[in-house]
Amino acid sequence: MKSTLPLPARLASRAPQEPQDPLLRDLGAWPGQLVDSQLERRAAAHDASHYLLQPRALVRPHSADELGSLLRILERHDTGLTLRSGGTSLSGQAVTDQVLVDVRRHFRGVEVLDDGARVRVRPGSTVREANAVLAPYGRKLGPDPASESACTLGGVIADNSSGMHCGTEQNTYRTLESMVMVLPSGTVLDTADHDADRQLREAEPELHEGLLRLRRRVTGDAASTATIERLFAMKNTMGYGLNAFLDETEPVRIL
Repeated sequence: MKSTLPLPARLASRAPQEPQDPLLRDLGAWPGQLVDSQLERRAAAHDASHYLLQPRALVRPHSADELGSLLRILERHDTGLTLRSGGTSLSGQAVTDQVLVDVRRHFRGVEVLDDGARVRVRPGSTVREANAVLAPYGRKLGPDPASESACTLGGVIADNSSGMHCGTEQNTYRTLESMVMVLPSGTVLDTADHDADRQLREAEPELHEGLLRLRRRVTGDAASTATIERLFAMKNTMGYGLNAFLDETEPVRIL
């Protein structure tokens, strides 16, 4: 009888496992969605600009509260984020190599108020979607950017978009009544609440006082006041809306 000698076993050894990124570990336990798909992350690496930045993580919150908890996680890890909705930016505003937050997927919807005189729009809805809902009431939004079919209200508000026809009277700044804001600390605030300024003062005392201090600095300097009035009398959507320090008195309205 011939004996059979066992062949030497060939086993693939496993490569040393790299320690998991602590940020990704915490995002995995976060109640929102951490996108695992490499394809989706690569697709989000560019917007309408010529920039290409691979995000460290792509996440999708479902609510303002989830966004607030996300901000607290990123604060612990000293990590920046970029909010992305329509991705129509020509200047790279919707890409990052840090954490990219998709605020379009779960933040869509348009609610008509006061027979079309007002409208509540979530940041992931496009200008065209909002105008389509308002059309039966004979109304439309004030800002009319050329990319209205694709740009969303989140970006429109962030950039104080205007357009070719709205001028300085019907731009985003002049037609924005209130907002639900998520502050860097995670505080969620609805500026439509009658006591919103008190809420801001109690939740964010340093921010509240800082805005008052800046307002006193601006209004107490005649040259600064004149410069702001001159620059914001024309179409001006660059940088911060410093005109709010002249137009408003309450910190929550300035913010």
